[in-house]
Amino acid sequence: MMNKEQLIDQLVNAYAEAYQNLGYSSLMGKIVALLIATPGPLSLDEISDRLQMSKGPVSQIARKLKDHQLIEKVWVKGERKDYYQAVPDIFGQAFANYAASMRRNKQLGEKFQEFSENLPEQDEQTEHLASRMAEMKHFYELMAHHNKAFLQHWKETVKPELIENGSL
Repeated sequence: MMNKEQLIDQLVNAYAEAYQNLGYSSLMGKIVALLIATPGPLSLDEISDRLQMSKGPVSQIARKLKDHQLIEKVWVKGERKDYYQAVPDIFGQAFANYAASMRRNKQLGEKFQEFSENLPEQDEQTEHLASRMAEMKHFYELMAHHNKAFLQHWKETVKPELIENGSL
């Protein structure tokens, strides 16, 4: 039987691995998991101590996570340190960030389809490339449609008051 600390350690390590598998910093995953598992805000010192990492990299990654709107800086009465917590709808925000990256992929398909169709010499390879880029564009347009519908459904099914008060 594991205790609370072991459970949180396993969650932190699982998130670190998941983030790394997606091409992100494992430290990003560790910070996100720790803040998800913690009911209140943590200072950078507390995050660093809990993850056994130096404060510099933790601060740098915290800024990136804040820029991606996954965590937020919060004010703690009587404290001068920076405190962070997971945003209330961290899972919806993570999905919105993912959907934005898929829109960028669609734009790549559009751009390179146009480039390949406008090459002065057209041959089997340029026609093939134009066709694959059209396929890519169509794929990501369809994905964007489903992503938008999913996010809408998520927002409709999640109790808004839970998101607003930070319980979700």
